[in-house]
Amino acid sequence: MSDSTHAIPSSVRGPGLRTVIEGLDHPEGVCWSPADGLVYAGGEAGQLYRFSLDGGEPELVVTVPGGFMLGLAIDGAGNVYVCDVGNTCVQQISPDGQVRRYGEEIASPNYPVFDADGRLWVSDTGDWGTPNGGVVCIDPDGTTTRHADGLSFANGLAISGDWLYIVESTWPRVQRMPLAGGELEPVVALEHAVPDGLAFDVDGGLWISCWQPNRVYRLPAEGDLEVVVDDWSGVYAPTPTNVAFAGPNLDVLVLASLGTQQIAAIDPGVRGVPLHYPIPA
Repeated sequence: MSDSTHAIPSSVRGPGLRTVIEGLDHPEGVCWSPADGLVYAGGEAGQLYRFSLDGGEPELVVTVPGGFMLGLAIDGAGNVYVCDVGNTCVQQISPDGQVRRYGEEIASPNYPVFDADGRLWVSDTGDWGTPNGGVVCIDPDGTTTRHADGLSFANGLAISGDWLYIVESTWPRVQRMPLAGGELEPVVALEHAVPDGLAFDVDGGLWISCWQPNRVYRLPAEGDLEVVVDDWSGVYAPTPTNVAFAGPNLDVLVLASLGTQQIAAIDPGVRGVPLHYPIPA
């Protein structure tokens, strides 16, 4: 673990902001595995890493030929589901590094999240500056169905109750849609930002990480958008992409960084909502 915490200027905001690990290949995605107590992250050359919140050396689980790993999810057996935009699919990677495609081809898979029924929702980003993104749903049997077309660079996803929350990076805003199907409705719009990742805490707060301007926001269940992390320097919390609550008590928020080789973390002061970890058939 880096000792850079002690060198952070007071003008850089972020409770307990620190570097967890360095030396990764531009990690866009990050997730917590309660089964083995490790953090998983991807790399832009098809790598899947895992490592402890205490830092140390990352373990390379596998490198997928032709891969470019973005968002990650994990099931109850410890399989990691990685959005592999290089191979236009979701890859299911077992704890011992076995790889197989999961579901059908997706043009630009970006972020996955499981619902309570074991369905995997995946953002299909589309093109920068063109509203041709969407969301697909992969059933446990692999059937893949498209939803919510016309999104402006669909990105991070999160589930709360019966709703799927979706980042549109180039709008920029967060919308939500009923998991049972229905119309999208706006949640929050941002200004001069490129939102990327989402996570919910147990108090109903929605955490929104922004590739630019190196910020993490929290939208309370009731109230206005708050800035929790603000790194004007781009050194201590640079280009935060996906975020995930981690640790045995889900009281650490880890911040991936596609633009660098590090994973940072903060102490958010609230626990994260436990995710759904389906048991594969």
